[in-house]
Amino acid sequence: MDTNTELYHDVPCSSIAVESIISVGTGGLIWGLCSGSYDAKQKGLTGVSRASFLAKTVGKYGFQCGLFAGIFSFTRCGI
Repeated sequence: MDTNTELYHDVPCSSIAVESIISVGTGGLIWGLCSGSYDAKQKGLTGVSRASFLAKTVGKYGFQCGLFAGIFSFTRCGI
């Protein structure tokens, strides 16, 4: 039996989902920071409007990635 498969049998599904949300959600935050910064530059935003745009973009990407990861991992280990 594979070590990864054994891990899924020993750890509660909710713990796996939370770990997945945190790790993939963090990746989404980083992606949102990078792409949001680029998009803000392309739109010519500066100052407060740039900061607001970045905050919204970072939050959107972080939430979407975390939600997807949570649903995927909970479904995977729950089935």
